[in-house]
Amino acid sequence: MLKLTPYLFFSGRCEEALEYYRKCFNGVVLTKQYFRDAPQLIEGGNPDWIMHAELEAFGLKIMMSDGVNAKELQGNNIALSLVVEDSHTQNQLFEYFCDGGRVMMPLNDTFWGARFGKVEDKFGIRWMLHCEELS
Repeated sequence: MLKLTPYLFFSGRCEEALEYYRKCFNGVVLTKQYFRDAPQLIEGGNPDWIMHAELEAFGLKIMMSDGVNAKELQGNNIALSLVVEDSHTQNQLFEYFCDGGRVMMPLNDTFWGARFGKVEDKFGIRWMLHCEELS
């Protein structure tokens, strides 16, 4: 089973957008982490910007970030976050999206306890592949 979630980027306005959409949908903020919360400095990440936030309302989940200046904010402000159940499926999808595309972040185990990677496919769609099964 795959679960697809919109992931929106706001280039320094995520805090404002998160509150706007929370009110709009009468939702609940599930997660809000700043770049300063990461265990090490993330290149291109402003410490005062939101690294990751999640909003839930009416069964809908929206993920948001201010993004990393150097990588996320060139051209569009949306990515698709795909949660997969196993690393085998994650590897297959990542390799498929890489064909004619570009790797933004290789698949790796992360400090938040998941295996994660980002890739832009040949059509310019950014995919964020998330798997709880660590390698």
